[in-house]
Amino acid sequence: MRRLVLYSDQVIAANKQVDHYLIQLLGTTAARIGYISSSSDPNRHYFTLKQKYYQQYDLQLVLYVELDVAYDPDLLEPLFACDAIHLSGGNTYYFLYWLQQRGLQERLRHYANHQGVLIGTSAGAIIMTPKISSAQLCGDAPYPLLTTDQGLNLVDFAFAPHVQDTPEDSARMQSYADQQKRVLYGCHDGDGIIVAGDTVTMVGNVITVAPTGV
Repeated sequence: MRRLVLYSDQVIAANKQVDHYLIQLLGTTAARIGYISSSSDPNRHYFTLKQKYYQQYDLQLVLYVELDVAYDPDLLEPLFACDAIHLSGGNTYYFLYWLQQRGLQERLRHYANHQGVLIGTSAGAIIMTPKISSAQLCGDAPYPLLTTDQGLNLVDFAFAPHVQDTPEDSARMQSYADQQKRVLYGCHDGDGIIVAGDTVTMVGNVITVAPTGV
């Protein structure tokens, strides 16, 4: 059964409503969570922040995995043995490139469908979708070496984090939904989407943008 949590961010207090669903999916506050960094974090700055975030629920962020500079394939088995895997924020295009380089897409798909909970914040959430090109909506710059924008395809919708309630954002999201002929969910910081099997739950004030005429 698919178990996915898509966050816009994990910073503001409003995320507690999404956190509640995450704990329900995990089924325990004693869960062990692995972390895949979108890019090198040599001082573990962002990893440490996430450790503190999860510690407020007594959840343990136990393992840091880097794909680009300090990649260690010996960490993959302990990573996929965790109760959940956290896909970090960052540049979505760069993140996807290194997931491809390490051959992890299919393994992550299998994990999310059969093993544990897959958690994504911002870029990490976008990577769960069919195409990561919605990252352009929040300002991500394409990575020249990436040749395909195909994501993990764990859901059938597009995802846009960090949405602002402006006419410009609304127009960009509508244009993207029309171009891709796909429903786009826009999440403000503090919003999220929970996927449990075939059930998709919107948490917070998630904006639904359907292609024109659909």
